[in-house]
Amino acid sequence: MYTLKSIARRGATLSAAFVLVVSSLAASAAPAFADSLNPLTKRSLTLSSSSPGWASTDGSGNTTYAPPNSGTNGFKTGNTFQFNVSTDSTASGTNQPIQAMSFQYCTTSAGNCTSPGNNATHGPTPTATTADLNAAFPSPTQVSGTDFSTVVDTSTGQVKAVPGATNPLNPSDTTGQYAAHSVAGNYVVYYNNAGTWTPSNGWDMATSNVEDGTGTGQNNYITLWNSTGLGLPSDTTVKVIFFGTTNDYITNPGDGAFFVKINTYKAFTGGTAYNSVGPVTAVAPTVSSTDIIDGGVTVANVMNQSIQITTKVLETMQFSVGTVDPNTLASGGTAGSSDLFKANGNNTHGPCDPIVKSLTSTAPQNVLQLGNQAAESSLSTDATYSTHSYWRLSSNSSAGATVYYSGSTLSNTENDQISAIGTTASAPLRGAPQFGLAIADGTLAANNGTSANGTAGQNYAVDYNTEDGLGSNAGKGDFENAADQGKSTTDATFATDMTAGSYTYHNAQLWPLIPNANYDSGAGIVNGAAGALGTGYGTPNTKFAFDPESQTIPTPIASESSQVVDCVTAKMRYIANIAATTPAGIYTTKINYIAAPQY
Repeated sequence: MYTLKSIARRGATLSAAFVLVVSSLAASAAPAFADSLNPLTKRSLTLSSSSPGWASTDGSGNTTYAPPNSGTNGFKTGNTFQFNVSTDSTASGTNQPIQAMSFQYCTTSAGNCTSPGNNATHGPTPTATTADLNAAFPSPTQVSGTDFSTVVDTSTGQVKAVPGATNPLNPSDTTGQYAAHSVAGNYVVYYNNAGTWTPSNGWDMATSNVEDGTGTGQNNYITLWNSTGLGLPSDTTVKVIFFGTTNDYITNPGDGAFFVKINTYKAFTGGTAYNSVGPVTAVAPTVSSTDIIDGGVTVANVMNQSIQITTKVLETMQFSVGTVDPNTLASGGTAGSSDLFKANGNNTHGPCDPIVKSLTSTAPQNVLQLGNQAAESSLSTDATYSTHSYWRLSSNSSAGATVYYSGSTLSNTENDQISAIGTTASAPLRGAPQFGLAIADGTLAANNGTSANGTAGQNYAVDYNTEDGLGSNAGKGDFENAADQGKSTTDATFATDMTAGSYTYHNAQLWPLIPNANYDSGAGIVNGAAGALGTGYGTPNTKFAFDPESQTIPTPIASESSQVVDCVTAKMRYIANIAATTPAGIYTTKINYIAAPQY
């Protein structure tokens, strides 16, 4: 590319010449000098929102889902400028490095410049009067260093997150938007360096009023300056992004078209940057048209009122309580032959099968037998007996849900009772009258299941182990009896279906519900060393609790307060012990589970 300077040198032998300079309608109002006739190319302006400046609410008319820099907020927006330089400003180039840039907002693309904006007269509820174009950056701290890679993807140049903005993502996400919470920056300058987007540090910024004639008196001019400067080869792509945050933003100027004139400069004079002990408002330096490197160009944009779409999602909830988790049952086989079909009438597993009430439709519904099955489900002083049931919950309640239990301890027809183990979690103790329950989700008592949700050790996977005297537990007694115990080993696909990270039909876990601390240790061993009925299972590592007052005031056992719950599953485990003086009789109780979603 040749400038007029180089053409003039080539034609020096001519005795006389006329020079005619023609500018397009998109040219700047500033005088045209030789270097400024190398325009910035491939230029664009992208707004975080095309809504007018008076629009700053969501579809419901509030700011809940219209944060700064979002598509619904035209009051606190971000502006992204992208352009390619024409002039080589490297050390071997024809110009000094770029030391300043200007962005002038006008109502027209050429001629005199007047600050744009009709927010005060066109908005239904005006949010601005004398500051229609509110280029407000009271604390222009630049994004740089490690902050840059947090905000910008260095391979694509795309913004990953808005500095300092509230992004409702998992706090454990250290590479995405949540990481930008700690970044204090309102703008960033960077360029494409041989395919890698690289930050240009050290730029200061100020806003001012630069209009022709009377104008509006509003700030419509942004100046960036850098005493070190930035040398770039010709055709290098540059991005300058101004982020919209709570205190630092640009207000879209009404609902019409506006234009921004862009220039780069090789020098500046004066200027006072903002700093923590300096002036509250930075003072822009003076830039001269004689120092323009590339310029004489404009980008345009148009504000439009957003389209509002309204619909409704009705509240939904699925809550099932029973004695059999269909995930433990074999599927497939000939029609009607599988355990799954016998239990719920389906031959294949669904994505979230409800808990069923028995293994077959003709068996007693939601009835558990607690005790020695070889002695008519009776209890004894030399063993702790256990059994289990399940509940499964799905709800679209955005504020989560809480699950409670309600019931009384085991009682006989003479109103004799087996004492509740207590409201504080305690280990089972043979020979002491006890009745308690706990959630058996997780690996042993610590509930440290393999993470499947980004939060290590907090997925609370269902623990399907039982003290059933079967398989590897042979010879250790039969201390646990439940409707579906042992069924999981009959399903050929169970091993892969139920392996963390490889779930085919349902990830059986309690998370995001978090169990109450007194009810989170039901997975593991309930019997101690050898007893009369077997060789024992080892040292107990479980704890249980039971609140007798739950009969009248339900007791919470698991809750979540910030998101929907999708097919969460709890395995409830129950234990009972008796003393030698516990009155004889048939003891029963009924435990009710209550799910309360919060919308």
